[in-house]
Parts: sequence; C-alpha cells; structure tokens
Amino acid sequence: MNITEIFNEGLVASFVLLVIVVVESLIALYLTRGGKYLPKIRRIPGLEAIEEAVGRATEMGRPIVYTTGLGGIRDQYYYQTISGLNILGYTTELAAKYGAKLLYFPYDPTIIPMAVDVMEQAYIRAGKPEAFDQENIQYLGGDQFAWAFGVLGATQREQSAANFHMGPFWAESLILAESGFYTGAIQVAGTANYHQIQFFVVAADYALIGEELMAAGAYLSKDPTQIGSLWGADFAKIMVIILLVLGVILTAAGVTELNDFFGL
Repeated sequence: MNITEIFNEGLVASFVLLVIVVVESLIALYLTRGGKYLPKIRRIPGLEAIEEAVGRATEMGRPIVYTTGLGGIRDQYYYQTISGLNILGYTTELAAKYGAKLLYFPYDPTIIPMAVDVMEQAYIRAGKPEAFDQENIQYLGGDQFAWAFGVLGATQREQSAANFHMGPFWAESLILAESGFYTGAIQVAGTANYHQIQFFVVAADYALIGEELMAAGAYLSKDPTQIGSLWGADFAKIMVIILLVLGVILTAAGVTELNDFFGL
C-alpha cells in the first residue's frame, strides 16, 4: 500500500481524529480529577421521578424492585452496569431515609460484592446502618430468561410499587417492564442498548435514553473520572458534528478536498 492509497482510504484522517479525541479526553480527565474544573450536568427528568417512586412505595407499604440488566464488570457493557450501580446507591439512600424495602436482583454474581458495598454505604449515609439487610440482594441465576422470569415472579409476589431497571438489557426488557405495569408500579428504566430503548419508552413511566444513563450515573455519583469521561465524549461528538456540517457545506459548494481526505 503506497502513500496515495493510505490517503484515499482515509486512514490518516482516522488516525488524526483518534489522536485528537484521545488528547482532549485526557485533558478533560486531568481537569476534572485535579479539581480544576467540574462541568455542570443538567438534571434528567427521569431522576426527578426516583424520589416520587420511592415515596409512593413507602406510602403504600410495598417494596421497590431494582435491576441492573445482564451486564457485569468484565464485559463491554460494564459502563452501563457501573451507572446502574451509581443510581442504585442513590435510590437505596432514599429508600433507607423513607424506610422503604428495596430488593435488588443482580444477574452477574461478580457485581454482588460491589452492590453490597454500594447499598451498605447508602444506608450509612442515610444514618441507618443497622437497617441494611444483605438478604435484600437476591441472586436468581445467570441464565437470561430464568433470571428475567425470576424477577417477574418476585415483582408479582411482592406487588412492588416502584421498579427501576438501569443497565444493559436485551429481549428480557419488555418482560420486566410488563410485569411492573401489571402491579401498577411506577417504573423508571434506562439502557444504552438502542435496540431495547423503545420497549422501555413504551412500557415504563420514565426512560433514560442512551447516554442519559451514563450522565445520570455521573450526576449522582459526582465522580470526577466519570464526569471527565462524559465531558470528553461530548467534545468528540461536537467535533464530529462540526466536521459533518462543514463537509456538507463544502460538498454543496463543489469543494471535495475534505471528502477526499476522509476517504469518502
């Protein structure tokens, strides 16, 4: 492959973009982790509903059901699972303050120690460490539909008043959302798996769509690393949008050099 072919295939352009994205992401992480700048994240409407849902469950004397989908901490969907656990911490703290029972159903056993720590710390922050019951974290098995129907059964038996599903979901998403619908629960759900978002939008009361899940996790955890990563990703998206708009304008004007550089 000669130099001309490399340019024609857009490999140099891809490399340049990669370098820019990596550099600006590292700068964003440096600024946030060093405490030099912490960008503000807007509050997402779905988060406003969490306190309402927990309050309703408390008033009705019925439990809360929480899941983080099929992800673990060793797969490519770990970032969704981490965001789900951050939201779990916030939800558990509210439940502890109000005296509501929260049942968490993990799919991957490797996240159970993290969930125990997250929930225990939430009870400590709420000033009720003695109220934490590890039995409320119930492992139902690592098979997709066995787990899903296990959660469905628990939802029906306990007649939950609030359901939260935050993380990576697949075909089981509608099963979970429908089970909560039939118990009359307020449901807040979020996933970055684009092929399942529509089911949560239709069946849940509030939905976190795509990257809103990660933004919610960063917003609630206040973790500088997560906020910096989110900030860096936003810069990358802005840069791509600018290039797309510039490319359309230049192409309409008959200038094709930018397209040629990107191998289009």
